[in-house]
Amino acid sequence: MNTKEIASKLVQLCKEKKFSVARKQLFSNNAVGIEADGSICKGLKTMDKKEKGWHSSMEKFHSVKVSKPLVNGNFFSVAFTWDVTYKGKERTQWSEIGIFEIKNGKIIMERFFY
Repeated sequence: MNTKEIASKLVQLCKEKKFSVARKQLFSNNAVGIEADGSICKGLKTMDKKEKGWHSSMEKFHSVKVSKPLVNGNFFSVAFTWDVTYKGKERTQWSEIGIFEIKNGKIIMERFFY
């Protein structure tokens, strides 16, 4: 798949809340994830563990809105708007931008800004 096809597939799967499926299908085994605070996850197993921890911190995952991807060469960006209730906290909405890098038909890096 080329960058545009990977970007479109990621958006589709994220809209369906199939984040782990997206990682398994679209990410390199050695992908790197960088959060806005600078924390880094290396490899799919570590990224899966991070996602499970994030979901376990939630009382309810209400929704996610995902923009159309903006593709440029081997990179694309997507805007996400999250609506969640974390355990012991009030419902909150927030937005972030994800930047993704493609190499050899797989996502090798994701970086989030919020």
